[in-house]
Amino acid sequence: MLIRQMVGVTGRDVEQALLEALVTDVTAGRGSSLLVEGEPGIGKSALLAAPLAAARAAGCQVLLGHCDEPGQRLPLSAMTRLLGVHPPSADPRHAQAAPARRCPQARSGRDRHGLATDPVTATTEQLLTHIDRLCTSRPLVLALENLHRADEATLLLWRRLCRTAAHRPLLAIGTCRPAPSRPALVRLRRELPPHGGQVLSLDRLSEASVTELAGALTGGTAGPRLAARLTSAAGNPLYVRELLNALERAGSLHRAAGTVELPAGGHHTGELRALTDVIADRLACLSADARQMLRLASLLGPAFSTADLTAAARGGALDPAAAAAGAGLLAAVDEALSAGVLEPAGTRLRFRHALLREVLHEAMPPALRTGLLQHAAQQLIAAGAPVERVAELILPAVRDADGWEWKRECEWLADNAARLADRAPGIAAELLEHALRQTDAHGPRRHVLADRLATLYFRTGPVERAEELARTILLETSDRELAGRARWLLTSIALRAGRYQDVEANWRAALGDPRLAPRWRAGLLALLALARGFQGRLGGGRAAMAEALAEGVRLNNATTVGYALNAGALIRSREGDQPGALVLADLALAQIGDDPEPVDLRLMLLGHRAVALDSLGRPREAEEALACARTVAERTGATLLSMNLVRIAERHYEHGRWDDAQAVLDEVTDLPQGRWQLARHSLHTLISARRDNRPQTPGHAEAAATPDDEAAPPTWPVAASYRIVARSLVLERTGRPREALAVLAVLLARAHEYDVRRHPEWLVALVRLALAVDDRGTARAAALESRRNAHIEPLPATRAAAGWCRALLHDDPDRLRVAIDHHRAADRPPDLGNALEDLAVLRAASGDRAAARAAFGEALALYAGLGAVWDARRAAARLRPWGVRAGIRGPRSRPASGRGALTATEQRVADLLAQGLSNPDIAAMLLLSRRTVETHVSHILGKLGVRSRHEVAAATAEQPPGPSHRPAAR
Repeated sequence: MLIRQMVGVTGRDVEQALLEALVTDVTAGRGSSLLVEGEPGIGKSALLAAPLAAARAAGCQVLLGHCDEPGQRLPLSAMTRLLGVHPPSADPRHAQAAPARRCPQARSGRDRHGLATDPVTATTEQLLTHIDRLCTSRPLVLALENLHRADEATLLLWRRLCRTAAHRPLLAIGTCRPAPSRPALVRLRRELPPHGGQVLSLDRLSEASVTELAGALTGGTAGPRLAARLTSAAGNPLYVRELLNALERAGSLHRAAGTVELPAGGHHTGELRALTDVIADRLACLSADARQMLRLASLLGPAFSTADLTAAARGGALDPAAAAAGAGLLAAVDEALSAGVLEPAGTRLRFRHALLREVLHEAMPPALRTGLLQHAAQQLIAAGAPVERVAELILPAVRDADGWEWKRECEWLADNAARLADRAPGIAAELLEHALRQTDAHGPRRHVLADRLATLYFRTGPVERAEELARTILLETSDRELAGRARWLLTSIALRAGRYQDVEANWRAALGDPRLAPRWRAGLLALLALARGFQGRLGGGRAAMAEALAEGVRLNNATTVGYALNAGALIRSREGDQPGALVLADLALAQIGDDPEPVDLRLMLLGHRAVALDSLGRPREAEEALACARTVAERTGATLLSMNLVRIAERHYEHGRWDDAQAVLDEVTDLPQGRWQLARHSLHTLISARRDNRPQTPGHAEAAATPDDEAAPPTWPVAASYRIVARSLVLERTGRPREALAVLAVLLARAHEYDVRRHPEWLVALVRLALAVDDRGTARAAALESRRNAHIEPLPATRAAAGWCRALLHDDPDRLRVAIDHHRAADRPPDLGNALEDLAVLRAASGDRAAARAAFGEALALYAGLGAVWDARRAAARLRPWGVRAGIRGPRSRPASGRGALTATEQRVADLLAQGLSNPDIAAMLLLSRRTVETHVSHILGKLGVRSRHEVAAATAEQPPGPSHRPAAR
């Protein structure tokens, strides 16, 4: 009599009740997360079965997936399988979220100057967006087993899901073993409780529960000798079952009168002390062909297709005559299925339990395992298997046998490196590094492999290794294409890092290099024009741009034309010709079209477009350009995305969306370049100081006030100037106005000319500060510079600033009207508040207290909306000598909870939540990133004191809006 399969769980009433409660919550729209831990065989999967079935019956979407060891080398493979996202999917939602595949055909007239995006980052964002959308249709339950085998990208994605699961109808359940403990899992365990999640550790079953389980499996009551023997299973349900199977096979179980017992004084497989011994004993009962087939299958992973198994077995160790006809393999598979070692899994087969595969895999001698892996890889290559599937087999063999001669695999890698890098950049990098070590220094494929690896590292890092490889290629290769791409990589790396002298040096070296084709020289010349534009060498940049553009047109090379026009847009912008900059940026975007490759170029062009549109008084279009840039950057990797987020935060700061700015800055994860780190830090400092945020400001102030000129050269666009403004504000706020003036006056240097045209309000602040300390000479110089900028770049913002400066300098309140009207129309509350504050001071000084009170009241209302506590205090101090004070209420701070605690953006997000929109849909409507919306949703739930998105509508309807932020002035 066979031992029955385990159905349901025994001795887990408390744990089952917890899972049932979580399913009830998610069905009602309240999400959560759970991590179930336990040793192998303890019953983690069995515990989930009933609650998942109940969730499905209640109308939830239920998706169950598993992580496996081969998948650790393939980023996000577990998540893509779990979600069922792949291009052929019949569900369009799944197909849209599938990882992008590289098009094998190159685009005409365009060069691959670098791989376009980081596929792992791009796929992560696509999957998270897909999950958000799934949650809007009905509650979603995601269960992912064996997280201890998950790749790092999957664990990161899973952590992000768990942090926000409570914000939507999502129940995220993961299972893992307690050891070995991976750092990412340690972080997951630590993060769950603060975000409403739980960790459930499954203990071993009690003796009573083991006896009950044995009775259920054997169809009778366990006798005392059997119960005593089962204590060696240590309360592990799988071990109990396998031990019973071993006893059954040995003929040791006797049934009588409903009792199952062992014979007295008999030998009861006592040598099987460990679970692995029990499993090995079970496998020993199979035929030699079945065991060999299972060994081969264990190399393919816990689940595998029959096509892969057939290909891997071709020419292998199964009975040759039978295998040739397929009969031997079929018979071996049938035997394994009958024995319960394998089981069907849709169109694939899988091991019934991971331990079965582990025992088979680990029992093989390393030499045999490597030989089988090599054989399987070669057969899959011959069968045209997907690149990542072949790589999964090559990589462990490479690690086990570093001296493996793999010429055929090396050829395959050189031909498929780009596609493999798109799907699994980590595997591609490791295999390419191994190939370089194994390839002869003068081998014909060595430089091709180095080129593929350098291109990969240029995209994903480490960039230093990309530079090293590119330099080696330039020293050794005679191939014109490889030499050209290596020179391009070196120049692009230098440009991105702000090393403009290295860009010049690379151009000089290219001029004397006969290997470089004209199209590479033209492209390098366009990069040179861009570097000169950043340096402020506009004449030299213009000449280089014109030559590169003419050559690009002659060669009909869209990428070169695009880079040349990009340099032209930068130069026009720095010359003050914003309409011309916009025209060139749009022409360049039209040139590159929908080509996904030149990501750096596209992001720069969208940045130029946003600056030009903002300067021309078209803020909505500027915001749309930055939103488009963010969407592109989300597919590139953390570095370019973080740089783009800093740009977005800068614009949010200027337009008074300070909560949005801080939320965006909190998304930034990777800013390796000093100028971007400095810009981010300066923005944090400015917001904290103006809000009088005492716990944060001192740390920011200390760093912002550190006089480190080498860390912020003027050639760093805007970042160096932001640092100056932040340092000055911190000094002014701490009662050191003369020191603040000395710092801010640096902006009058020619090196900052472009920055103060982009931010004409900085010169106004300089005039105001100079007059406050009675330094009329500096005030006149700043006003003159502002007037000069308005002449060079006659735009609404520069003209408004020039009039504002003259109004302060000559105590003429009427001249402030242009600035007030401009900033009101441009929706720039911080500058509008400052202008109204200055108007109130000038009106009070002229004796018109009624007009002063009106302007002061409006300024205070704007400051209250911004949370600009320090601005309000400064305004009150300036008006106090004239007898104009804030009313009894004064500027009211926002309440800590309730509807009145929501910021303007949070209120808009709450309204859209109440309409049932997903985070991606809200992000698209408000031109925010999905992660920024996640942050706002978290704040909304906390402030309203609710647990689910569904409760937001009721809470906002029940609670009245907060008190008006408009204070009285008298």
